[in-house]
Amino acid sequence: MRTFGIILVVILGLIGLTFVAGRGGHESYDSKTFKPGPVIGMVKGLSDDALEGRQTGTEGAKRAREMIISRLQALELLKVGNSYAHPYELDLEGQTVEGVNLIGVIGGTAKSRDRIVITAHYDHLGTKDGEIYNGADDNASGVAGLLAIAEHFKRRKSPPKHTLMFVFFDNEDAMKAGSKAFMAEPPLPQKQLAFNLSLDQLARAEDGVFWTSGAALAPTLTPVMERVSKEAPLDLKQLAANGNDLANGLVEADLPYIALRASGAETTPDATDTFDNLHQDTFLKSVETAVMVAQAIDNQLEDLLGLPPLPSQEE
Repeated sequence: MRTFGIILVVILGLIGLTFVAGRGGHESYDSKTFKPGPVIGMVKGLSDDALEGRQTGTEGAKRAREMIISRLQALELLKVGNSYAHPYELDLEGQTVEGVNLIGVIGGTAKSRDRIVITAHYDHLGTKDGEIYNGADDNASGVAGLLAIAEHFKRRKSPPKHTLMFVFFDNEDAMKAGSKAFMAEPPLPQKQLAFNLSLDQLARAEDGVFWTSGAALAPTLTPVMERVSKEAPLDLKQLAANGNDLANGLVEADLPYIALRASGAETTPDATDTFDNLHQDTFLKSVETAVMVAQAIDNQLEDLLGLPPLPSQEE
């Protein structure tokens, strides 16, 4: 009977863990724009020790891609060509390594060729001196946020006004290689890429503040960010006009952008960036704020870029 009791306790414990995993492990925040469970689950999965820090060219990076692709398939995002995966070559310490960007698309309804590119990098630093750099905040959080934005637009009754291109960069953390490779051979003519929303390190907002750069460089963006900030669960604050440190390599192509980062500054990667050290409610508020920014950009892209209004859908 004692043996049976031990087995029963183990089984009940496993059931309990399964229940928590199914809920996504989130705390009390109830999002209005996405389901928290898959978002928390994605951060936890990408930052698991088994992926060994997702360094470019490793088995861990491959497993990270498989997780992201599985979610893209579940959300039924369109492919560019016949695959979500878009490989490129780069030089790492004298060796040629294959980096792989991932791209999924949600078609828009507007009579516009302008595409909004929404980006996050999924790579991190791997292992150092035997320690795994899990990269839960940097940047499993941004990847989960990107997928939450995709979920939001897929759940709406009508498609977005503009075609949305969701791009997950590889080898972006140290070299910005993923974004540079994307712009070197864009999947569409570069002139069709109208705007970039970049997500990086969404999980460490302090004092309820979420930092943004890019708006200070384009005055038309500022009132949009101010309106979102009034409704969002976190306050949006702009960095100075030279706050390009939040942006990815797309900024070098003079693409108008908004970059979001909860910490507001580059943080030093370390081995404590684990899932257990994230404040999940704050992270979910960051994600919801990012979703609201994406929706505002889609709604008002022509105003932001100083373009004539789109023709109505009935025309």
